[in-house]
Amino acid sequence: MSKEFCILPPNDNYSTVRTTKYCHRHEVFYSANRQKSIKYGLVVFLTPEMHNMSNKGVHFNREFDLYLKRIGQKAWQDYYNKTKEDFIKEFKRNYL
Repeated sequence: MSKEFCILPPNDNYSTVRTTKYCHRHEVFYSANRQKSIKYGLVVFLTPEMHNMSNKGVHFNREFDLYLKRIGQKAWQDYYNKTKEDFIKEFKRNYL
């Protein structure tokens, strides 16, 4: 499988690489920010259940969604050496 760019730290709730188990790519910031998520490496790989195939999935679980957004914002700020204000300018919101 081809490797996709991900700057989020490894975690037990998701994978930073696509595998047969973690096969659903999820852009941490979606809608108008989907392409920015891909560009900046703000994607994770989820099991189908944790993506959109159960109530625990990120598309139905606000707590999990916000958890990924907080991790994503911190990773973006650290990786790109940016501030919270820089993040807000780019993504229009603060999650920390």
